Amino acid sequence: MGDAVEALFVSSCSEENTTCSVQDLRTGTDLMKYKGGGNAQRHSLAMIGLNYVLAANTMKPLLHVWPINKQEQMSSLRFVLPGKANAMALSPDGAYLVVGIQESIYIWHMNTGRMLSTLSKHYQAITCLRFTDNGEHFISAGKDGAVLVWDLTFSVAPLDNGSQEGSEPLYSFSDHGLSVTDLHTGIGGIRSYLYTVSLDRCCNVYDLSGGIMLLSIVFPVALHSVVVNRMETSIYVGSAEGKAFVFHNWRAPRMKEYHLEEDEAQAFIGHTVGKPITSLALTMNAQQLISGGEDKQVCVWDVASRQLMKSIPQNGVITNLRIRLLSPGIFQPQHKQPQLFADSLKRMISPPDINDYIELFVTKEYPKERGKPKRNFNKSYLDPENNKILQKMQLVNLCDDDDAIDFDEETLELTEQSPKVADVPSADVGEVDCDNIEEEDYEAHSQESSQELGLCSTLLFT
Repeated sequence: MGDAVEALFVSSCSEENTTCSVQDLRTGTDLMKYKGGGNAQRHSLAMIGLNYVLAANTMKPLLHVWPINKQEQMSSLRFVLPGKANAMALSPDGAYLVVGIQESIYIWHMNTGRMLSTLSKHYQAITCLRFTDNGEHFISAGKDGAVLVWDLTFSVAPLDNGSQEGSEPLYSFSDHGLSVTDLHTGIGGIRSYLYTVSLDRCCNVYDLSGGIMLLSIVFPVALHSVVVNRMETSIYVGSAEGKAFVFHNWRAPRMKEYHLEEDEAQAFIGHTVGKPITSLALTMNAQQLISGGEDKQVCVWDVASRQLMKSIPQNGVITNLRIRLLSPGIFQPQHKQPQLFADSLKRMISPPDINDYIELFVTKEYPKERGKPKRNFNKSYLDPENNKILQKMQLVNLCDDDDAIDFDEETLELTEQSPKVADVPSADVGEVDCDNIEEEDYEAHSQESSQELGLCSTLLFT
C-alpha cells in the first residue's frame, strides 16, 4: 500500500467539471479528482472512513457520492434531498447524516436511507453543522446567531411519552449578534470545548459539559473560519480581510470578554487583502496551517514562524479543506469499498417498522453459574495463628475432670465477638479481679493449679 501521506482534499467553486481534488500536501502532486458533482457547498464535504467521499451541490438539492478511488460518482443510487443543502455533517462512524436545509435539520440513517427526524429551532438559515468526536451529539449554527447542541439519540428516537424532549436542544447559546460562520469541537465528546466564530468579530469558547460560555475573544475584523490544535492550546481564525490570526489559550485573561487589539494580534499575512479566508485546517503534528480563501489560493504556513511556505493556486473560491492521513494505494482501482448503501435517501420520515425492534426468544434455561462456597458470617473463621492458639488452649486443663472446661470453637467464637483483647491497655491485662473468684474454688485449687491458670491466661492474652 505504500507509506502514509497527508492528503489535502480541496473543493472550490469553478466552471470546471472537478468538484473536489486530492493533493499530496508535501509534494503537491495530484492524487485524485472527483468530477460531475458541480460546485460543493461550504461545510458540506465529508468522508465515510477511507471508502467514500460525499459533497452537497450548491445549486441543486443533490448529494453526490464517489468511491474514493473513482473519478465518477456512484450511478446505482441517486441521493436527492428535500431542498438545497446549506451545511452537512456525517457522524464519525458514517452511520448518520445530518443536513441543514434552510432553517430545518434533517437526519438520515445512511445504510438504509431512512429519514429519522426533522428539527426546526433556528429562525434563519443554518450555516454549519458539526458532530462531537464520539458522535453522540451534534451542533448546529445559523444566520440568526444561535448555536444549538443536540443529543443524537433523543433526536432520532424520541421517547414515546408525549414529551418534546427529542425535539428540544440540549443547550442553546445566543451570544453572537450576527451570523455564525464556522465552529469547531475539541476532544472529549460532551465534555469537550466548543469554538464558534461569527461576523460580529467574536470567537466564543463554550464548555459543553456545563453548557456555559468560558471566554469571548473580540478580534478587530469579522471572522469566517476557525480551527484548533489537538492540545487546544492555540485557536486559529480566518478573517474577512484576508488575514489569519492565532490566539494562545495559555494567555487567556481573567475576564469573560477580551478585546484583542490589532497591534497585539499575531497574524498570518499572505492572502489577497479584502478577500475572506473561508477554510482552515491543521496538519497532524499541528506544525503547519493550511488556509483557503476567496482569492482562489491555498496557502501553507509554518505555525512557529508564521511564514508562508508555499501557495497552491486553485480554479475557484475555496469552500472546503480537509486533511486525511492515508496511503496513496487506496486510489488504485484494485482497492475495494464495502457496500454501505442499501437504498437512496427517503424524502419523508419513515413510519415505525417491526424491524426497528429486537425480540429475544429464550428457548432453554441456561445453566447456573459455577457455585461458590457460601460463608456463614455469623461464624468466625480462624486464621492459622488463631487456630494454633485454640489448639494450645485445648491442651490446658484448668480444673479437675468433673469441672473441666472445653475450649471449643463455640467458646472461641463468643470470645472473638467480644472486644479484641489486643485493644485493651496492657496495664489492664495484668490485673485480676479476685472478688469474682469464689472463695471455695480458690481454696480448693492447689499451687500447681494456680500455675496452670497463669499459663492459660498468658496464652489467652497473647
